[in-house]
Amino acid sequence: MKETLRIAFVDFWPEWSQEDFITPILEKYYNVVNDLINPDVVFHSIFNGQRDIKKYKCKRVLFLGENWRPKQFSPDYSISFDPTDDTNFRLPLWQAYILLNPAYLDSLLNRVNHTEFDRFASFTVSNGANFIRNGMFNQLSQYKTVYSYGRYSTNNYELQNLSQGKYWRDAKNEFFNKFKHKFAITYENTKYPYYCTEKLMDGFLAGSLPIYWGDPNVNEDWNENAFINMNNYNSNWNFGLEFIKEIDKNENKFLEIYNQPIFTNEQKDKLSNNLGEFETWIIKNIK
Repeated sequence: MKETLRIAFVDFWPEWSQEDFITPILEKYYNVVNDLINPDVVFHSIFNGQRDIKKYKCKRVLFLGENWRPKQFSPDYSISFDPTDDTNFRLPLWQAYILLNPAYLDSLLNRVNHTEFDRFASFTVSNGANFIRNGMFNQLSQYKTVYSYGRYSTNNYELQNLSQGKYWRDAKNEFFNKFKHKFAITYENTKYPYYCTEKLMDGFLAGSLPIYWGDPNVNEDWNENAFINMNNYNSNWNFGLEFIKEIDKNENKFLEIYNQPIFTNEQKDKLSNNLGEFETWIIKNIK
């Protein structure tokens, strides 16, 4: 008979109930009971003004899906973008989504390649604070139509309409399966070492060629030959823009990148090992 483990989740974002990748792992080993009053361990994030975590004196495990440093919040253990150390496990948000939905990994290992496209490029952003990302959208839009589906600079409401009453990622997957985009602008909110969210992954899952900016170490986890890494054009954005236009016009050059595997063999092994090690780590450290 499994031992009972009482857990609580506090200060997470609204969709956490649909994005909880932790409970399914714990249920392999424990009879898991959600207990907001007297948990053995509390998992928390940084939303809600961290109001609720302050109530608890038990073991605390922090999950960061944003570009913050774990030590700022003094948890017992943390799961974040930062490199793994004695108390922190590096599990980027895109890997958390793979744990939640293993089919993503199958789609990445067997790259989705379209033979034709409905639209030139997609841009799905709600946070308009990044002028670098906004600049790419504006400049590329001067060349061809870039469809902006998020709440920032919206010029097409199809995705927002589809997502009404649905979990956002389900709506997004459904939408990009229907409309095929040749390119996807997949810029992060901010640039910081190892801060790579789900954006690059989602570009690949949509069958687009991602145009990426953000994590300067992104090529450690992803095959840099398989996407356009705008980090390489920091000193001259025009070169990057001209390269995008060039490969858009030249099918052979486009396919040289588009047909590349998303991960190298070494990166595939690294990813598989990290996902397995996370399960071992969390079971070891929750009690």
